[in-house]
Amino acid sequence: MLEIVDSHVHIWDLTTLKLPWLTACPSLQKSFSMDDVLQAYGHQKDIHFQGAVYVEVDCASSCREQEDAYIDQLHHPQILAKIGRVSHLCRTMRLPLDIVGVREPLHIDSSLPGRCLERDFIEGLEMLAAHGLIFESCNRVEELGDMYKAAAQVPQAVIVLNHCGNVQMLTPAYKKAMEELASLPNVYCKVSGFATQDKEFVCQLLDFITKTFAPSKLLYASNFPVVSLYSSFTEHLQCLRDYFGDDVDFFGKNAKKLYHINVPKRFASVIKLWPEKAEYYEHLHANPFPGVNDMIRQCGITDYRIYRRGDYLFSIMTYSGDDYEYDMKKMAASPSTLRWWQETDPCQTRIEGAGKDEWWSNMTLVYDLNKYNHK
Repeated sequence: MLEIVDSHVHIWDLTTLKLPWLTACPSLQKSFSMDDVLQAYGHQKDIHFQGAVYVEVDCASSCREQEDAYIDQLHHPQILAKIGRVSHLCRTMRLPLDIVGVREPLHIDSSLPGRCLERDFIEGLEMLAAHGLIFESCNRVEELGDMYKAAAQVPQAVIVLNHCGNVQMLTPAYKKAMEELASLPNVYCKVSGFATQDKEFVCQLLDFITKTFAPSKLLYASNFPVVSLYSSFTEHLQCLRDYFGDDVDFFGKNAKKLYHINVPKRFASVIKLWPEKAEYYEHLHANPFPGVNDMIRQCGITDYRIYRRGDYLFSIMTYSGDDYEYDMKKMAASPSTLRWWQETDPCQTRIEGAGKDEWWSNMTLVYDLNKYNHK
């Protein structure tokens, strides 16, 4: 059974929120709730729907605070993360609580061309990065190149392209911009937003996207209920299942890691360092092999530090994935990681008293300040 985390759903209550863009979409002029999302997934075979990421719905400017309040009261257990709305990305923007990121729609008429290259926009990206928040980028195709320039200026910001960059045709300009974006380590792509009737185009698009972006940077997204404007929920999902073959990373694990949906786990461990290898070991870690750090992040490790005291090494690691064994097997199968271990392992030796299956030996937590309330 395929476990799914949908990285992009919209729900709204029209008794509370005003959505002017619905005027052009008669079929969507009604309220949608998580019950409707659950019903859509309930009609699918061999699916375990784990939950979804709520994405802002571009309310009228007069009721942005109502949307913040609406987001705040969304406590459905299968809303796993929330993306809020900012009217103007900048250093002094107002950010709702209980969100993992924000979106300033760049594809709508009120967003002027070149917006994402403005200085206050760049400062807004820097501010999001400083607070560990994601920017969801919904662009006009012709401005994907601008988004690349913005993302390159703020490499510490995590940016998620919505709907394959709102692609309509696989033009040379589109391909070039997407290839540039995919070359950046901080850019992800949601696979959604395309009409499914043209099978030849869909195949060409998915071939291009999967060859351009690393597998860990691709996210399944339904775009419920807006998907009904250009496809159907079922056809879109089946199209992606046929193409990706129920890939567990694409359909769930990538989103869980990106949006920090899992409760992080912390590991601390110790190993001994051969004194004659200490200088070489430190040189290696000052210059990691290509692909090593990326694989660490792909495997759900969001923080990893190694400290040295004489002949001992101490590591502290935070894991934010949902299946530690799965991710460690994936790491152990990586050619870049295996090459790295061939160099680092001879620099180390197990400590006295290590278990027979231990290399780095686990340490036991005996005190955590965070467990105690301030008094």
